Amino acid sequence: MSHAMGGESQHNPLRAIPWGRVLRTIGWVSWSLTTGVLMVVLVAWPINNGASPAWQIGQAAPQTIFAPYELQYPSAVLTERAREAAAAQVAPIYTSPDPRIARQQVEKLRQSLEGIGQLRAETLPLEEKIRRLEQMTRDYDLSPEQRLRLLTADSSRWELITGEALRLLDQIMREPIREDEVPAVLQELPRQVTARLTEEEASLVVHLVAPLIVPNSVLDTEATEAARQRAREAVPPQIRQIRAGEAIIRQGDILDALALEALQQYGLISPALPGHLPIARGAIAGLGVIGLLLLLQRLVPEVHERPRRPLALLGLFLLFTLSARLITVFAPEWIWAFPTAALGMLIATGMGTMPALLLSAIWSLWFGLIADRTPAFLAASLLANWVTILMLHRLERFQTLLMAGLSAGAFTSLIGIAATVESGSFSPLNLLVTGGMGLLAGALSVTIALIGFIVLGALFDVTTPLHLLELARPTHPLLQQLMVRAPGTYHHTLMVANLAEQAALRIGADPLLARVGALYHDIGKMVRPYLFVENQVNGDNPHEQMDPYASAQAILRHVEDGLALARRYHLPRRVRAFIQEHHGTLCVTIPYHRAVQEAGDPGKVDRAAFCYRGPRPRSKETAIVMLADGCEAAVRAARPKDPQELAQILERVFQERIQAGQLDEAPLTMQDLQGIREAFLQVFQGMFHPRLMYPETPFR
Repeated sequence: MSHAMGGESQHNPLRAIPWGRVLRTIGWVSWSLTTGVLMVVLVAWPINNGASPAWQIGQAAPQTIFAPYELQYPSAVLTERAREAAAAQVAPIYTSPDPRIARQQVEKLRQSLEGIGQLRAETLPLEEKIRRLEQMTRDYDLSPEQRLRLLTADSSRWELITGEALRLLDQIMREPIREDEVPAVLQELPRQVTARLTEEEASLVVHLVAPLIVPNSVLDTEATEAARQRAREAVPPQIRQIRAGEAIIRQGDILDALALEALQQYGLISPALPGHLPIARGAIAGLGVIGLLLLLQRLVPEVHERPRRPLALLGLFLLFTLSARLITVFAPEWIWAFPTAALGMLIATGMGTMPALLLSAIWSLWFGLIADRTPAFLAASLLANWVTILMLHRLERFQTLLMAGLSAGAFTSLIGIAATVESGSFSPLNLLVTGGMGLLAGALSVTIALIGFIVLGALFDVTTPLHLLELARPTHPLLQQLMVRAPGTYHHTLMVANLAEQAALRIGADPLLARVGALYHDIGKMVRPYLFVENQVNGDNPHEQMDPYASAQAILRHVEDGLALARRYHLPRRVRAFIQEHHGTLCVTIPYHRAVQEAGDPGKVDRAAFCYRGPRPRSKETAIVMLADGCEAAVRAARPKDPQELAQILERVFQERIQAGQLDEAPLTMQDLQGIREAFLQVFQGMFHPRLMYPETPFR
């Protein structure tokens, strides 16, 4: 039975489904649809009342406008003001006194007085009575003398005090008392006590009654609002008359609703957005979202396997779209300072020049729609992005990023000034402010890009040029340790880095990534540096005393050791790929041949035990480092004496890698391989150039 169950589980079709890929695909589709819908809504949603940006309530009028002809019209603004004034004249309406509250308060007082009367009748020491009375009258503000008076007054005066207290409270609570009227009622209370009581007794009655006086009439919200609504409806429409030549608004005056209404009545500004405009803008934005997703599918073919980069890119688009919408809603006067070029900087450093040019064009179209539907904002965003992207094609210095931001700010300033001049409502101050905001946009773009580099690298494992520049510094702890622990390997990595950088430049790959990957590809060797020939001194080779299998495993181990170090020092994924892929699935030949010789038959040797686990190189840069690593080792071992012999060594290494299928997954063409070979040959010829023999000079 167990065998049958095992066979059934092995043939279960559910186990054959790549659930990891399915879940990643579902996540990618869900996120892309969600962000796409949100971006379309943000671009298409109307945010203004159709008035020109120069004519907004609360802003200073840019010019004086006179009425072109006499006009009478029912003014909604004046009518609303008159109706609000009429509603304000209606006094608040309160409910009638609630008799239940009066009975409740009088009953409380009666119970308190009955309790005091019972205490008076008990045969207890006076001190005990006073103590009990203090507990019974904690809610009353009575002095010790007043409590003593309650206990020692004769029966006739006690009856008079209690009767007057109940009468007074009942009388007061029958009248309407609002919450704000309670202090006045309490102030008037002593005057309403009967004159038959002494001054001390009257004060005692007041202290007994005062805590029980509470509001018994509350605001009737519904009745008050109904009365005010009737007052509003009773106001007829207010007619406004404007004479010909009368100044509707003067330059510099703050535009209010009445002046804006008059401008709209004369047709001097548009009263509202056209109803079809949001639909048209939404259609354009939707086409942009479709183009964005198609570009991502084309530019990032491994989107379903590694969706973090495209997810981060969609998040960036959504963040910038939301920010642009918010600034147009809450601070439209600062729209020229929006750091639109930051998006191009982030895309260029994360995906390359051509994808950044295409994707920034889509974003610029959206920005033009969001900002004001005019070509000026689209042109400013497009040029600012494209200039920075082209300048960041090779970001190898921080100064390059600063110059890109300055250029973006300059283009934004020039286009903003031109748009201001074209509008016809400009002044030297306006031109200066617009130009300054354009430069501010460039500075903000650089700042946001720097923050984005850090965030993208930490959260989405995106390798940015600035991160690579930091890793390329020889002061990095890993490189410092490699130089001290394995100096031979360190020298080898420098040679491989030079080869890889020149080859990447030759074929259009990323030279900085190739150089950094080469610097770290063999860091695992410093865990056991004595096992590798470049670090061995005096010809001592421990592999000669080791079993072939143990020897091979010791050599193969440097890949796992390198990956462990890379994770410990948080090297990005693209750099870790060089450690895994620079040997591909090649085998270590010397231990393998020893094992074959000892076994006497190749069939008795497990060849897989002598091969690296891979994967094979899957990018141009890792393939270049594989070739550079093999060529450097071969040239160092053979020490060629002329360029012909050097070229033969390089050709042999290349052919070995090609025939072994190690370059099958790398996006390299035969033309690329020829360029890499020529670059290697040029670098090696510079290293092994002939030198002059200097005559020996005897020391004196």
